[in-house]
Amino acid sequence: MKLTRSFLDHVATKHGPSFYLLDAPRFQDNFMRLTGAFRAHYPETTIAYSYKTNYVPRYCELVSQLGGYAEVVSSMEMMLALKLGVPASKVFFNGPYKEHEHVLALLQAGGTVNIDSWEELQRIARSADQHDGEPFKLGLRCNFEVHDGVLSRFGFDTDSQPFLDAVALIDGHPKLKLAGLHCHFATRSLDCWKNRTQGMIAVIDRYFRHRLADLTHVSLGGGMYGHMPEDLKVQFPVTIPEFDDYAAAAALPFARYLDEVGGKHRPTLIIEPGTALVADAMKYVCQVNSIKHVRGRTVVSLTGSSYNINPNPNRKNVPIECFPDPAVADRTEMSGAYFGGYTCIEGDYLYKEFSGSLAVGDFIAFDDVGSYSVVMKPPFILPNVAIVEPLGDGERYKLVKRRETFEDIFHTYTFE
Repeated sequence: MKLTRSFLDHVATKHGPSFYLLDAPRFQDNFMRLTGAFRAHYPETTIAYSYKTNYVPRYCELVSQLGGYAEVVSSMEMMLALKLGVPASKVFFNGPYKEHEHVLALLQAGGTVNIDSWEELQRIARSADQHDGEPFKLGLRCNFEVHDGVLSRFGFDTDSQPFLDAVALIDGHPKLKLAGLHCHFATRSLDCWKNRTQGMIAVIDRYFRHRLADLTHVSLGGGMYGHMPEDLKVQFPVTIPEFDDYAAAAALPFARYLDEVGGKHRPTLIIEPGTALVADAMKYVCQVNSIKHVRGRTVVSLTGSSYNINPNPNRKNVPIECFPDPAVADRTEMSGAYFGGYTCIEGDYLYKEFSGSLAVGDFIAFDDVGSYSVVMKPPFILPNVAIVEPLGDGERYKLVKRRETFEDIFHTYTFE
């Protein structure tokens, strides 16, 4: 995505001094490269895009157009997938809390629900007693040790009796079908991917080797680093894996296991990336509002906030690009400057230790901001900003989401 000052001025005039830019070609490229990496080892791999990471409908539509599935963790996300025309058979409902009426709606339409607890399974079983259609398709979320230093709270401990009870309940109910197995661990390291894959293979080999044909899918979840420029990679204390590395750690051993056990049935291998697809497919643009010196530090105040780019308090400096205001000749040279946000939070910094030349009115574009920024940004201090999609000619764009207004924020309140 190549930007110009004139293009940013054009957008800002209509939509305000801060906004997101959506990069559809980058998102598509990420999808195809990740899919290709896994299919090189296991051709039956399919991506189920993690809606929670960034549920901008444009991205969700692209996933569907590219043949991917929807991985949702809320009724809101499930309804979005169906509104966009995603077939229910391609919607996978995860998460520890699911509103039961929406669970039933998806199951009755042919979607898949991955069970997180015994209580959830019992509720579904009771509803299935009254169901006259095809059996409900269920998956079981598996929890086992992956040696990432985190004791996950999600899913069934596969070494426990409740896991066996869940399998038995599903197998013994005429209106329930165990369609697949699911796991997800948030750690993005390559070791975690190796361990989760081996853990899932162990679960399959221990409990399902004799009935592999019953499993339509096996999901290894998400949690992957996306493509990063070198100046961002070096800020991490670990080596950032490439898509091919993840594929070699997961798809390759999964394929080898199925080759060893024989048989013609090969369940769909599902991966559920979010960050890996969308992190570098969005930019955030805001403007320099003021420049001041406070007790030896230069503070550049912006029309944006750190909440717009990354909700993590330990955020890294993402790559930036500055677009000077051509009408301003008096510029400030600075070293070690901090870019402060518009909120009243002391720690609201979008970038630290900047060196260069800036002036009030300059635009600054922040890269790698597509992961969780849009969906976790609260209407704190200012409403949410517009999202536009440049159309590639350097001039035109499509409005994806308009800037929020006072009425958007307060229309659910009662005023008496």
